[in-house]
Amino acid sequence: MGTETELKLSLASSDIPALLKHPLLADTPKRQKLHNTYFDTPDLALTKERVAVRERRILRKTLLTVKTAHPSEGGISQRSEWEAPTTPGVFDFPTLVDDAPLADKLSKVADQLVPIFTTDFSRRVWLLEFRRAKIEVALDQGLISTCRDEISREKPICELELELKEGSPATLFALARILSRQVRLHPADESKAARGYALFLDQKAIPVRASALKVDRNDTTISVFLNIARSCIAQLQANERGIQTPQNDEYIHQARVALRRLRTALRLFSQALPTGFSDRWSNAWRDIAQELGDARNWDVFCTEQIPLLDQDLGDHPDLLTLRSFANARRLATHDTAKAYVTSKQYSLNIISFCEALFSLKDQKDSIHSYATKSLKRRHKRFVTGARMAHTLNAEQRHEVRIDLKKLRYTLDFFESLYPKKRVQSFSRSLASTQELLGHMNDLATAELLMAERQLASDDVPLAWAKGRMSAYLDMLPGALKPVIEQPVPWGKA
Repeated sequence: MGTETELKLSLASSDIPALLKHPLLADTPKRQKLHNTYFDTPDLALTKERVAVRERRILRKTLLTVKTAHPSEGGISQRSEWEAPTTPGVFDFPTLVDDAPLADKLSKVADQLVPIFTTDFSRRVWLLEFRRAKIEVALDQGLISTCRDEISREKPICELELELKEGSPATLFALARILSRQVRLHPADESKAARGYALFLDQKAIPVRASALKVDRNDTTISVFLNIARSCIAQLQANERGIQTPQNDEYIHQARVALRRLRTALRLFSQALPTGFSDRWSNAWRDIAQELGDARNWDVFCTEQIPLLDQDLGDHPDLLTLRSFANARRLATHDTAKAYVTSKQYSLNIISFCEALFSLKDQKDSIHSYATKSLKRRHKRFVTGARMAHTLNAEQRHEVRIDLKKLRYTLDFFESLYPKKRVQSFSRSLASTQELLGHMNDLATAELLMAERQLASDDVPLAWAKGRMSAYLDMLPGALKPVIEQPVPWGKA
């Protein structure tokens, strides 16, 4: 058995000539033509267990391969792998797999295995010695093909695989960063097998929310930060494809949430991170956060504020003009967000950040005291602003709302460290207060968006927004009171 540690990078086929001009790929590569058939039971029992069974044909030789996937760490996939020559259609798992329980499990379903999909691709391979590491670089071009219910589907393959043969996993990202100077290389965590199954099942992308985090009180501060940062990058990347689709509002929202959580974590852990790390990476993610934020603001305005204006103003000429302006701005900001997510700089940001995460050195400390101090500090700052929120202007109230969001994200990160019932009770009070502050912020943002029209004087929609804000201001003290008085989960039980 071997362990496969690799980083997958997608690229455009039109960029291959430029990539091949990179000095690190100057040597003549080894060439292979690979035909692979992936097998599973009719009910896909193997993929549910994260097991892949493959027959690979290279010229006249056939290899049987079994892979089991481990959780991805920092964008790098790791798999246990067994491979040996075989006779096509003969699944001799006891001889191949030295993990007895797995071999037994596979043997029980061997007679049920049927072809699910195939991958046909040409491969160019280089073996590089890079920063005291040995890395196999494989450039693959071809097709994934499947047929289900008499419907055939195909998907192109165009990717660079960096497989670590010897050395530190961080060198995979370092090599990817250097190769990215030639072309856009984008980290792509999905294996060919995962894409083949998705094609077979005709799976559609869905917006991905932040995953729940499990933190143990004995975990170190750096290990918790790494867990949070990598989960944020995973959420961001899980929504990238959806941002390119026509119905992309929720994908943009969830990608923006991922970046807000990431930037909150960078500030939250700044004292534990190396000097300058927090500032550098918070600034690095700022531009894409801004582009997604602009698109999200126009989404909220068009889907939430415009319908409210419709109810009150109907076919007023000012509203008709505003609606046309808003739709045009919404499309423009969406196009900008799409362009940024497919840019070379965005991909390089992800590669460089993941490389930087691998460089962090762990410390002999405990997260519990760090978490409690952080929550106390964020709670104090929020309560100070909340007590005087009704006297503040729109910009200052926005800061109170941001403080509330940061407090809520921080509690999300650390909630498993505190009594569940107290966390749930406090979270509910935060959520209800955040809802009102969110409505107020949407109105304040609506005023800013409408001001982009540069009118000589306020029109009817702008006057409507200002009037509605007055009503919310009257509700604000009552909405803030519960969260100010709510017992905190990190206090003494």
